[in-house]
Amino acid sequence: MLVRFLGQLFIFVALLFAVLGAGLWGLGLDIMSPVRQLWFQIDSNSLSITQAFIQRYINSKLWDVILVPILLLPTWKIICIIVLCLTLLGGGIVFFRTSSRRSMWKI
Repeated sequence: MLVRFLGQLFIFVALLFAVLGAGLWGLGLDIMSPVRQLWFQIDSNSLSITQAFIQRYINSKLWDVILVPILLLPTWKIICIIVLCLTLLGGGIVFFRTSSRRSMWKI
């Protein structure tokens, strides 16, 4: 039951990201611009805080090697990737949890 709830939660969060993308586009924000630029326009303070936190407390290479290239991608592409990954992960969890339960009763 907990696993199925987790799968449904992933699907719900994917739906929220899809609504976020549509909302950003509907507000007239440029979703073709890089994520970093859009994040800076919306809330520059949180971008600076996130960068400082990751570089100081987690690993500075994580920011430089992984997150900076991601932040340079277009916003629409990142939102699509997040929606796709969460949907596939949540759908897979729900499907395999349901199918394993059905096969258990066939014994």
